[in-house]
Amino acid sequence: MSDNQTTYSAVLGVVLTNARKERSIEQGEMAKRMGLSQASYSRLESGKSSLSVDQLYMAAGALRVKPEEITARLNNTITQLRESDVKVVPLIRGNATGAKEGNEVGALVAGAALGALVFGLFSNK
Repeated sequence: MSDNQTTYSAVLGVVLTNARKERSIEQGEMAKRMGLSQASYSRLESGKSSLSVDQLYMAAGALRVKPEEITARLNNTITQLRESDVKVVPLIRGNATGAKEGNEVGALVAGAALGALVFGLFSNK
């Protein structure tokens, strides 16, 4: 994956991380509220795993917001990333068509770089 590319899952993970931190909720507490292990929840925030629709609603409940707030933040963040020439693509699963064609999902920009970019985008408002 190129330096100017990330996944929808990674962006959603950053959105959840920011929303959780805004509410001063520790990652372990968030996982507990959602009925997940901290390791499973950590994979969601890092973009290594995709949230199911059920988990999206559980996360919204844990954050005490409507699911629409999370999806609105996701859409706004994706728009801002695209305006910054960052391509947002689906997370390629190991069993998906084309998964074996050299897509290096493990090399995605999610971590600190994406977090810093998104934080910087929201800090300017």
